[in-house]
Amino acid sequence: MKLFLLLVFLLESFSLWAQQAPSAGPGPAVTVEVSRTHALVRFVQTLAGDNNTYRGSRKAFEASRFNTPAARRWLRRYQSLDRDPGFDRDGYPAGRLGSVGSIMPSYLAASADAQDLPDLQRRTVGLLPNEVLAGLDSVYRYFTPAFDTLAWQPHAAELGRLRTAYADFLAKSQLMAKFGRLRTFYGSVWPDALPYRVLLTPQLDVKQGFNGLIFTNHATATGNLVLLDCHPNSRTFVDGTAVVFHEMSHTLSAQQRLALQQQVEGWYLHHPSPNGRYAYNLMEEAFATVAGEWIYVQQTGKVESGEWYFDDYVSRYAKALYPLMTSYVERGQTIDSAFVNQAVALFDQTFPQAATSYVNLFRKTLYWTNADDFQAAVQPFQDRFRTTFTYSSFPILNSAKPLSRAQSGEVLPVILITREHAATLKYLRANLPALRKQRLRPEQSFVLSTTGPSGPIILVNAHDAAQLTAAAKLLEKQGHLDPKAPLVELK
Repeated sequence: MKLFLLLVFLLESFSLWAQQAPSAGPGPAVTVEVSRTHALVRFVQTLAGDNNTYRGSRKAFEASRFNTPAARRWLRRYQSLDRDPGFDRDGYPAGRLGSVGSIMPSYLAASADAQDLPDLQRRTVGLLPNEVLAGLDSVYRYFTPAFDTLAWQPHAAELGRLRTAYADFLAKSQLMAKFGRLRTFYGSVWPDALPYRVLLTPQLDVKQGFNGLIFTNHATATGNLVLLDCHPNSRTFVDGTAVVFHEMSHTLSAQQRLALQQQVEGWYLHHPSPNGRYAYNLMEEAFATVAGEWIYVQQTGKVESGEWYFDDYVSRYAKALYPLMTSYVERGQTIDSAFVNQAVALFDQTFPQAATSYVNLFRKTLYWTNADDFQAAVQPFQDRFRTTFTYSSFPILNSAKPLSRAQSGEVLPVILITREHAATLKYLRANLPALRKQRLRPEQSFVLSTTGPSGPIILVNAHDAAQLTAAAKLLEKQGHLDPKAPLVELK
C-alpha cells in the first residue's frame, strides 16, 4: 500500500478544532483535530530528529534561515531533557508494542487540548518534573518564530478550506464500523466509547505531485492518538484513510489481550523454522499494512497493483499474508496458532536470505553508544534502516540492562563507540563472545559485522562524527552480513 495520506481539516481562528465523524455499527468513534500548540510541540520534536517524525520537514528546516548555531544548541538542549521516561510493563512479551509504557500519549493529548504554552504547562504538571516542563517551555518559545514562519502561517488558510470534505468523507464511508472487524482479528481490548483522536500538523516540504495531486507519506500512532504530518493541498481520500487505519491497527496490536500476546509470542518463537523470530519481528508492520490495504479494498473493490509500503520486506510479506489475514478478518476470527504456522511458512518462502539481510536484521535493534550526543550518533543509521522496535541506551561501560539485551539474541545490537575506545572495547569483548573472533584495535576506526552465539552484532569504532555516517552508508551499501569480510576499516 502506498503510504499516501489525505489532509482535509478545519482551522478556526488559529485554534483547536475537533469534528466528530460518526460511525454506524460496532467500532470506536474518531475525531479529527488541529491545535496550534500541538503543532508547535510536534514541530520541535521533528527538528530534533525524534523517532516517528517526518524527516522531510526536518530537512526543510535545515535548509532555512532559521537553522543557526544557536538553534542547534537549543535542539541539543531539548534532546538532553528527560521528556519521555518510559517504563516496562511486567508480563508483556518484550518487543511487542504493548510491552513498554510512555507518558508521551498523555503529553501530546494535553498539547492538543492546550490553548497556549502556559496552559500546556498547567495540564502537564505532575506528568513530568517541573524542571523538564520549564525546559520544554523555553525551547518551544525559542522556536515559535520559526514555527510560525515555516509551518503555521503559510498553510493555515488552505487547511481551513479543507475541513468539510474530510469530515463528510469519514461520516459517509463508515470505516470505523469496518475497523471493528480488525479489532476482532487482533483480539484487542478497545471499547467503542474510547475514540481515536487524529491530530494533524503541516509538512514543510509541500511539492506538487502527479496530475496535480499532493501526497503525504508519514503518520504514527500512540495511545489513542494518530499523529499525521500532512500536505495541506492533498485530496487523496482513499489513500489517506488507508494510512490512518494502518496506524490505528498498531494500537490494536498494542492493546491485544495479555494472555493472547503471550500465546502469539510462543507460537512464533517455538516454531520449528529458524525464521520464526524474524517473522515475529516483522509481524507488527506486515499486519498493519494488510489492515490498511483491506480498508483500501473496502472502498475501491480491488488491491493496489504497486508497492503497498515503502519498505520492500514489509510490502512483500504483507502481499503474501493478505489472503490469509483477510480471510480471518472476513470470518470474524481471531489470530490463532494455525494462522501463525501458515504465516511463518509464508515468511520462509518469501525471504530465504532473511538471516543475513540488514533490512531484516534491523527490525528490532538495540542502539548502544557512549557518544555525548546520542541522537546525532544514531541518526545516520535510523535514516537508512527502519526498525519496528528500538531500544536506546547510554553509556556503554558497566551498563547491565543493555548488556543483557545484547546477550539475549532478541535484538540486533548496534554498538557505537566514540570515546574511551580501549576501555570500552575491553569491556565489550569480555562480555560478548562474538567480538573475540577479530583483533580489534582501539586506535583504528572500523565497522565489525559478525555473528556469535547470540546472533548477529554490529560494532562501530569511530573517532569522529563523520565516520558514524560513513559506517551507516557502508552497511546500507553492503546490504547483508558478509562472513568472509566481517571487519572493514573506516577512513
